[in-house]
Amino acid sequence: MEKIPRRKQAYQYIQQRILSGDLPAGTQISELALAKEIGMSRMPIREAIRQLEVEGLVRQVPRFGTIVHSLDRSEMSELYEVREALESHAAELVAGQLTSEDKQILSLLCSKILLVARELRESGEKMLSPELMQKFLAADMGFHMVILRASGNRRMMKIVSDLRVLSRIFTAQRETHDLKIVTSVYRYHRRILRALKRGNGDLARSWMRGHIRESRRLALESFDRRQAMGDARNALPLALPQDLLEEINQIEAGET
Repeated sequence: MEKIPRRKQAYQYIQQRILSGDLPAGTQISELALAKEIGMSRMPIREAIRQLEVEGLVRQVPRFGTIVHSLDRSEMSELYEVREALESHAAELVAGQLTSEDKQILSLLCSKILLVARELRESGEKMLSPELMQKFLAADMGFHMVILRASGNRRMMKIVSDLRVLSRIFTAQRETHDLKIVTSVYRYHRRILRALKRGNGDLARSWMRGHIRESRRLALESFDRRQAMGDARNALPLALPQDLLEEINQIEAGET
């Protein structure tokens, strides 16, 4: 078996820690600490960080060092606008051109999302658990990437893949999905797949565009809620008495 280059090992390790939320947005990245964690020299770590910087996952801050990139609202909106343009085009392009294998895979991924919805409903919980959220995200991304792969445009596939990775830095930090959102995604995927099978490029484009616009709306609403909560939390010391603040701090810390 061919051995994975050190640089690639380091890149995959750091990227996964960012996507999992272990290295949240704004976190300073230490080459020395990572080298000790992985058990390699700092050179492949440095090369991996350079690649992550090119992809937009990290950025250099003067007199501070390397930090995990934090998306602002306009950047988040731009990511979805680019995805909408590229993925709706890809959907139109591959309508009626999918192989039987691609159709089977897309159907399977739709079923995976439906299964997540059923598990959530049966659990009695309102929101997806971290495990179910990971299953949902994997099936969702897989569905979109199969369509992009079918287009045969590798550059377009790489661009969208990088955009989804960037947006996941944010989604790893935001609230999880409820049954309504999961069901909505499932329905969009089924409609897109139906249009693709029938060779209706205009309809496939339209459903894909609507799907990504809905995702954009939810992402921006989540961003706005987080900003509002942050503003309110920062204002608390000026607005509430000390004993009430202590109770709030205990609740946030999970104390009883």
